[in-house]
Amino acid sequence: MADVKAPVIGRDALGREVKDLSVIPWWGVDRKEIEWYPKINYSVCARCGLCFITCGRRVFDWDTEEGKPVVARPYNCMVGCNTCAILCPCNAIEFPPKEYVKKLVIEHGIIRKAFEITKPLTKKKEESTNGAESVFNP
Repeated sequence: MADVKAPVIGRDALGREVKDLSVIPWWGVDRKEIEWYPKINYSVCARCGLCFITCGRRVFDWDTEEGKPVVARPYNCMVGCNTCAILCPCNAIEFPPKEYVKKLVIEHGIIRKAFEITKPLTKKKEESTNGAESVFNP
């Protein structure tokens, strides 16, 4: 995988460093080609800020005028991560269905790439990975 450095693009409302993680491909796929990021339903959002405070990838900013979180850097979101939605006490954060990510895994041969990375780390020789691989490559 490419060793791309993410540039620092500023600081968030809490003074934390913000990097542009959208420049880092996801398994060789341009991150901006993948529509995986949170959407906030403000009609149920409590505006507690838990998503803003806990997201380690600085996807959210805080709108100081309105007192609410905003998705400021959607492509900083790690593909497949939905921690903010899980933590949201109001279920106000939505993501695409998990099938969307599974389709990407299949289309881009990601399971094969993962096997290539983890195989040297495995002490016990595997008899075959074909069974697991066939699940993702029908």
